[in-house]
Amino acid sequence: MSEALWSELEKMDILRERMGIGYEEARAALNSAQGDVIKALDCLERDRHEHDRIKICEEIPDRGQELWDSLKAKMKEFNRTKINLKRNDTTVLSLSAPLGVALAYSVWRKPSLRMVALVGAVGAALNHFHLEIDTVDKPSIYTDDGYNFAASED
Repeated sequence: MSEALWSELEKMDILRERMGIGYEEARAALNSAQGDVIKALDCLERDRHEHDRIKICEEIPDRGQELWDSLKAKMKEFNRTKINLKRNDTTVLSLSAPLGVALAYSVWRKPSLRMVALVGAVGAALNHFHLEIDTVDKPSIYTDDGYNFAASED
């Protein structure tokens, strides 16, 4: 069907179906494209991509802050974690998780220490040692009783 035979309503319906827009926006796009449906679609797509790009650029700082806050919370939780080496419910060695990870990384980087660590791990397993990971909740150093400003009864 040639463009001359299309009614303005049919053109607007095409724009509405393809772009998911209302009649008013479709009519405005057709008017700015002098009635050419393809030009109107192209213009609407460019506008949509520009709008999406601007929206993403506005959301990036918010997402970055959310990611940073989440990372800080995970690091605080990780810093409160302890790695305990136990035998028969008796703690033989207790390390903070960051220190344990740093030591494990250092040992694993050196091939000679890596073999000693593997032999030690096998020996520990055979002698019924086990690792326990525990999160330590730090109690508040302030209690509510210390800040009770209610009048005392005399």
